[in-house]
Amino acid sequence: MDELAVDSDPVALDELVADDPGFTDQARCRATLERDVVEWAIDELESLIDERGVDLDPLLEYARRSRQSLPDRHDRAYEAMADVFDVDPSVYEAYVFAFSELCEELADNGCSEKSPRGCTNALVARSTVDLESASGPLVLKNRDIAGRGVRPKAIVEQPPIDGYYGFLTVDTCGTISIFKGVNDQGLVAANTYIDSERDDIDPENQLRNGTIIRMLLEETATVAEARTLLESYPTRQLMGQTLFLADETDACVLEIDPVTEQMTVDEGPISTRTNHFVHADSTETASSTMRRKRAQGLLTGRGRLERDDLWALARDHENGPGDDSICRHPEPGLTKHSFGQLTTASAALFEGGSPKLEVTLGTPCDGEPTRCAFGEEIPGALRTGQQWFEWRRKNESAPPADAVSGS
Repeated sequence: MDELAVDSDPVALDELVADDPGFTDQARCRATLERDVVEWAIDELESLIDERGVDLDPLLEYARRSRQSLPDRHDRAYEAMADVFDVDPSVYEAYVFAFSELCEELADNGCSEKSPRGCTNALVARSTVDLESASGPLVLKNRDIAGRGVRPKAIVEQPPIDGYYGFLTVDTCGTISIFKGVNDQGLVAANTYIDSERDDIDPENQLRNGTIIRMLLEETATVAEARTLLESYPTRQLMGQTLFLADETDACVLEIDPVTEQMTVDEGPISTRTNHFVHADSTETASSTMRRKRAQGLLTGRGRLERDDLWALARDHENGPGDDSICRHPEPGLTKHSFGQLTTASAALFEGGSPKLEVTLGTPCDGEPTRCAFGEEIPGALRTGQQWFEWRRKNESAPPADAVSGS
């Protein structure tokens, strides 16, 4: 199955949401917008699961236990979205709560064995930003995921609800986790995954990375408040990650290591991270080290940096394009879903203090970024996942734009 019919003129979100929405109302309306691409993706996954004889029971056991760690408002949002989609509920639950584990089952080579989970992120403190380009710190995130062909992406905007801040981001359709974003107060949060978890913390008590970032965006307005909220939880209950935070003036990267129960601060002025700790021991893969070294080399020693410098980083194909480059593409011979390899599914650039983002869907080398602002009209094709699907259909099998030069 590789066809999709999406309404080219979707109902605007403000026509779907009540005047005073709750988390359930908002999630249901978001699901209505994203329904076509989510149902397509779940049907694709269901076919692959049946074809390869994957046993979902262990994944669903983990998913159901992990779900218990969610704040009640997030759990209610998941239930509301699940009620909208006409899909196999077990496959949808694995898609939301155990997708990395599902990818390992579907891949010819396990995802974690072939390449580390995670992304390439960069932070430029305000002191090093060209103030004609931006007035606050800049944060870039290349989102690298497995199974990119069945992880549709859309712009997600959640308004303030019940005293919680609203936020704007680009993330996977039909899911409740948020791995980067900016809230209506201008706080930016984004992360990279690090392979560092404790064996003695049950899934019920381990806060998922996508849960933590969503909580930060909903509950805090500044870097200082975000750090206070994080420090209110035992570090051993968190997942390994480097967390990028920025507001109008302040910016930092936190290396969160649950194994040693340490949270180390890096205040830049230029900080890049991939999938290993810089200030602590971790499993360093060749790809992770290579990508971070390249990112550091592109940004350091160049004086004040502009937005275009970070977009050049997002599109970089040195050592690739493939698993070792910053803009990551499927290696030759892999299937269109790339379950055995991480590939770049989106790139987003944020400015601390500004509730806006610049975004590309798919590999960032394929097009120019689109700028979206919180509270302003966002094109329907970006909110439904239709634009991502069109990109996938046209470009999934095509070589990257500058693959020949390797620049």
